[in-house]
Amino acid sequence: MLRLLCFIGAGILLGGIVSAIVGPPGAAAWAVPVGIIVTVFSAVMLGIGKSLRGVSLPAPELVTRATDDGRLGLARIDRLTQTGTYINEQPLCDLELTVQPLSGAAYRTTVRRIVQLTEIPRFQPGSTHVVALLAAGTPDVAITEHDASAEIWSDTEVPPAATAGPLLPPSSGGLTRDGSGRRPLIGMGKRSKPIRITLFVLAGLLAGAAVVFPYRAGLAETVAAIPQGQLHADLRTGDSLAGALTALTAEIGHDQVRSITVSSDLVRVEAPVKRDSLNVDSWYYRRGSVTHTGAGSTQPKSASELFSVSELDGAAVQQALQDAARLVDDEIDTKEALADAMYSVERTLAHDPDDPWNTDRTGPVTVNFSLSDAYRSTSFRVEADGSDLVRTDQ
Repeated sequence: MLRLLCFIGAGILLGGIVSAIVGPPGAAAWAVPVGIIVTVFSAVMLGIGKSLRGVSLPAPELVTRATDDGRLGLARIDRLTQTGTYINEQPLCDLELTVQPLSGAAYRTTVRRIVQLTEIPRFQPGSTHVVALLAAGTPDVAITEHDASAEIWSDTEVPPAATAGPLLPPSSGGLTRDGSGRRPLIGMGKRSKPIRITLFVLAGLLAGAAVVFPYRAGLAETVAAIPQGQLHADLRTGDSLAGALTALTAEIGHDQVRSITVSSDLVRVEAPVKRDSLNVDSWYYRRGSVTHTGAGSTQPKSASELFSVSELDGAAVQQALQDAARLVDDEIDTKEALADAMYSVERTLAHDPDDPWNTDRTGPVTVNFSLSDAYRSTSFRVEADGSDLVRTDQ
């Protein structure tokens, strides 16, 4: 179970890292600390559990039943090894035993137990102890407090370890109160190792996938962008912009907007909260996610200021950016300028000869952008369909 938890924690941690890369700022921020805590905790507990494996004391009923049934034996300690683990400042030790039952052949096994520092002389190699044979058919024994020098044991001789056969490990997981072995859902032997590994890896992958799932759109964008040498999609390109606008309109519930702002990693729109409303809110799309930020910075005076997102031809505007860069190639660092370029889309001011101070934005839908480097900046305007590119800073 702890191994499974460790893989799940690692999956959550990996999912958090992936989400932070492909998702918007703050994506799955909880996953990294939770994943670290779960992974470290389970790994530490695994280490402790490994050192304490086999330490669980047998149920008193097993020892009593074995004594009552005469399932006893005389055991010689052949080797005492400290595991390096201390519990309450007392060493945890492995004892190798050669056991001679009252009836039956001798065999070798091990017992892991805490040996008090004051008891170490008592458990030195060569010393003999009375043990209870906990269950028929298993090598499991418990060292008792019975006197190994009692007359009943006077005729019992423990054979040399070399003649008692191989070292038999105690039952994995210990014994239940009825003497049966505790069986894990998946075996712990070599044959079941591939099944365990598959299960653990699958659990980790599922945990990671659950974390990343809300940001699957951003992940898809990253996967598509990697062949182009980018970690994230450039939202100014036609297909990426179309996907962003589709996600935005689906979230908003209609396609009418007052303005659109497009940069390489963000698309922001100001749109009515309802199709027929003049109350405009802001939404933005970044790395596959749409965020609603509340009231827009500017509210329209009339519905004629609105336009449909379908009027913007993202691919044509992207081409206009390239054309503009060629026009000013001898003035600015166009590579730097194109990397940072962003543009805004809205209706122009209405041309009214009778009212030169008119501020209603009811004219054609146009795109305004600048190309800048560290020293100079140039401004351009182009129609939403990519036509009529005009430099506006001259």
